[in-house]
Amino acid sequence: MELYIITFKHGNYAVAVFNKLQGYGVRNIYLTQTPFSIKSECDLCIRAYGENTYNIVMKECMKVPVDNVFMEIKKDGKTMYKMLP
Repeated sequence: MELYIITFKHGNYAVAVFNKLQGYGVRNIYLTQTPFSIKSECDLCIRAYGENTYNIVMKECMKVPVDNVFMEIKKDGKTMYKMLP
């Protein structure tokens, strides 16, 4: 299952989107600390597991400024993050 990491310009946006999606009953999303290797301006991010969940999250994120979106890839025991367009 794919893991998508959505980072925001400010942590308040991440919390607001996460709470709204939880209210809608969306599963497979987590509000977590941004991994150190992709740390940007914000310390919080939303992790979405699976492409369908990612699409739901991104539809809701159209209302707030998203910083970047990454896909987590595990290869040869290492974790890498690929920035998506």
